[in-house]
Amino acid sequence: MTRSIVLSGMILVCGCAEPRPPTGGPRDETPPQLVSVEPAHESVNVPPTTQLRLTFSEYVNQASFVRALSITPAPQGRLRFRWRRRSVTIQLPEPLRDSTTYVATLNDEFRDWQGVRLTRPLTFAFATGPVIDQGRLYGRVIDPKEGKPVAGLPVLVFNPGEEIDGVPAYQTQTDADGQFELRNVRESDFFIVGLQDANRNLRADDGERFAVPPNPLITATPDTIEQFLDWVYTKVDTLGPAIERVRATSNRLVEVRFSENVILSDLSGESWAITDSIDNAPVAVHSSYQLETDTRVVYLMTDALQDRSYALLPDASVEDSSDNTAFIETIYFAGSTRIQRIEPRFERFLPTSTEDPYELAPWETPTIVFNRPLTPPILDSLVTVQDSTGTPVSFESPSSDGTSYNLLSLDDPTQVYRIAVLDPDSTRVRYFKRLGPRELGSISGIAAPSGDSVVVILTDSNGLVISTTHPDSKGAFTFGDLPQNTFQLRAFIDSNRNGNWDGGMIHPYMPAEPITWMPEPVTIRPRWDTVLGDTLRIGTLSVDSVSFSDQ
Repeated sequence: MTRSIVLSGMILVCGCAEPRPPTGGPRDETPPQLVSVEPAHESVNVPPTTQLRLTFSEYVNQASFVRALSITPAPQGRLRFRWRRRSVTIQLPEPLRDSTTYVATLNDEFRDWQGVRLTRPLTFAFATGPVIDQGRLYGRVIDPKEGKPVAGLPVLVFNPGEEIDGVPAYQTQTDADGQFELRNVRESDFFIVGLQDANRNLRADDGERFAVPPNPLITATPDTIEQFLDWVYTKVDTLGPAIERVRATSNRLVEVRFSENVILSDLSGESWAITDSIDNAPVAVHSSYQLETDTRVVYLMTDALQDRSYALLPDASVEDSSDNTAFIETIYFAGSTRIQRIEPRFERFLPTSTEDPYELAPWETPTIVFNRPLTPPILDSLVTVQDSTGTPVSFESPSSDGTSYNLLSLDDPTQVYRIAVLDPDSTRVRYFKRLGPRELGSISGIAAPSGDSVVVILTDSNGLVISTTHPDSKGAFTFGDLPQNTFQLRAFIDSNRNGNWDGGMIHPYMPAEPITWMPEPVTIRPRWDTVLGDTLRIGTLSVDSVSFSDQ
């Protein structure tokens, strides 16, 4: 479970009607900028009764300003706003604290009248004492698949030892490069977390993405750049799929919709229980299946239903992609007497491509997709496979979802296989060819550190995982039997040896497992071993590859 993060919001009051800018002219694509602030940035000895005044480069959306503004430390009470053209005066609800540094930030919710948002936060600071805080905090948030920057992620900074359920000491957000920067903070230790608050309840809810710091405490100093590290974006999913709706689409077919995509491990339907809610008489379930286009839905083929209420108990083996099993509860639904016969209908070949013949990589299998499950005799009557000479080829046709059938045993690289599917009005034909050894290449490289706790992952250009391996005792690894294409590599240290990359936890604090990526895709040539020129080093990012601009 992630540690809850709650921000107590400031009640904000706006005054004056919102002025409209002059219309006409070229389209505005420039975000608003601060022209001036009062008190000036990094002013000291600011009187406690001072009001804040901000002037912008253009007319702005006043409501977005209210949502985007944060002041640290947060004033207790209502802020009042007086707008005049491109300027706003902020009246604070209480005198400023003595000998305190204040930091005001506008995040990327702030936009101009045309809707152009900030691309990076706007910040200014001032102090009520003779000295202003000079601590700095830097960081970057990246995604775990390719190491690409995560933009617009709120970053919350908390004092050490405090429960993360109140107002943060400071806050900002990542810019378009995934970087965040806080200046004029206390020279102290802080706990920093990024949180994508999708439902806007200001809590790190289960399933919401977050980024924990690489170290539990980050020290703010005037030159914090020397301890710059990456935060890696992740989520903890411990909630199993729940049934959202059950309905009988006919007298022999029941549709069960879940809260997320689910995986069926048993297509027999025997583990689903349907009973008449009046006399508790069981209704036989003959099979369960899914459609390839929507895996949130499971269909159950049953004995004839009546126009009455039924109770359904789901198969306990249904799970989501995070291996969470379905929430088991009894769901009631109305039966149907509608008679509907669903005729078998061919949907598509997989993999989808305009190539003919399609050249199959070693991990690919020709697949035919239908609109409903087929018995083996019906499938055999609809599907034929021939080799290059026109000779019929026998095949196996297992299915993982009940409607998509993988045609196995088509492995001879000297043959072009013709797969034909009978449709009511035509015959659908597709040709497939298995790539042979002379059409395949390999990738080899060195990972550091070495050892069986290191996992190297090979993905295609779309991010699909092709293969994983462990380097040997010297860090060497190889991926073989690869077609001519571009591939990407990443590697991580599997600290808990569960086979998966884990992105850490907020509470109790647990850092993300160290991870790294090849910066550029790797191109494979047939009959060629592509040797990586750089070592795949797993650890922290070198600060030399990151830049921050002074404001």
